[in-house]
Amino acid sequence: MRKLAILVFALASILLCLPASAQQKKIKVIADQDSAGPQGTNFLSLLMLLRAPQIDLLGITTVSGDQWVEPATVFALWATEQAGRTDVPVIKGAERPLVNTKRDTELREALYGSYVEWHGSFNPDAPKPSETWAPPGGFPKVRPRPGRAADFIIDTIRANPGEVVLYVAGPMTNVALAVRMDPGIVPLTKAIYIMGGSSSGGPELNWWWDPEAASIVLREPWKEIVVTPFEAGAQVWSREKLMRRVVDAGGPLANHVKQVYLETPAPAGTTMWSMMWDELTVASIIDSSVIKRSETMYLDVDIDHGPKYGHTVIWKPPSDVPTFFLPYSGPRPVDREKWLGHLTPPAQLHPASVQMDVDAAKFEKLFVELLSH
Repeated sequence: MRKLAILVFALASILLCLPASAQQKKIKVIADQDSAGPQGTNFLSLLMLLRAPQIDLLGITTVSGDQWVEPATVFALWATEQAGRTDVPVIKGAERPLVNTKRDTELREALYGSYVEWHGSFNPDAPKPSETWAPPGGFPKVRPRPGRAADFIIDTIRANPGEVVLYVAGPMTNVALAVRMDPGIVPLTKAIYIMGGSSSGGPELNWWWDPEAASIVLREPWKEIVVTPFEAGAQVWSREKLMRRVVDAGGPLANHVKQVYLETPAPAGTTMWSMMWDELTVASIIDSSVIKRSETMYLDVDIDHGPKYGHTVIWKPPSDVPTFFLPYSGPRPVDREKWLGHLTPPAQLHPASVQMDVDAAKFEKLFVELLSH
């Protein structure tokens, strides 16, 4: 018994000496991101993932959305340099939507009016797809890994079956291509966390920019679908006070945040501060308690090329059968069993956990911790 006690004590001592990151298994993540920069929700969320001790970031795949994929790739590479994580590969992805085009968008808006303020790389004054520009301090020295984003997603999920969380915070073109090329990756994916869509059924850039891709991805039977809609991200904002907390906390990103957010004025007609949609999605992967309330919904995207092309389509499970003023269709009471059999979700859709209410204080605390780590 004495020898057994000594052995147990020795093993416990070894475990206590191990770093916390070695004792707690890290979350394996692929980040699929329209990584616009140098400011904003896309870039800050990448810095969070790159610095988070809870995350094993397997790679960053880039896609057009807020910016075209060429400059987005430049800023993703720059993010790895700023975070001191050039070991994380960056793989360039799709430049254009599966079907939608800027010209189609202009024609629809000529008929129905402009209903989305921000068009991303379809903005009227957006640069050409091939144009890139240097981040502060110059172009990154690291280069993207050869190959295509969809192939990287497939190969990485197959190399880590049941372990990978897909974080998708731009248009879903790369993921749609991957599941069409290899549908077998869907049951091998641990979960898919999506920033996009609207919990009230309206338009949102990531899904509106490539509606067909979003619909393809949402109709796949993922083990777990978690969605950060536009409205959830609107509950947390980047602002000067929050960035000063990051700078005051010190850490390897303090100078970057100070230079980009506190010392550099925003160009005319723009603002430095925005809703923190992508950052919230990252935070919820690491700590689900930043979300105070979620709802189960069945989500799709309108792909009819009419006035609501790209809008989120929602079906919610009803709490009970409807109550009617009078049985207009006949003299008998409501047949509950028949109604319950009728109130079923569309067969092609799958339940998603849609984030509704955010613990803003807890989110900001985690954000500061990650950028100060």
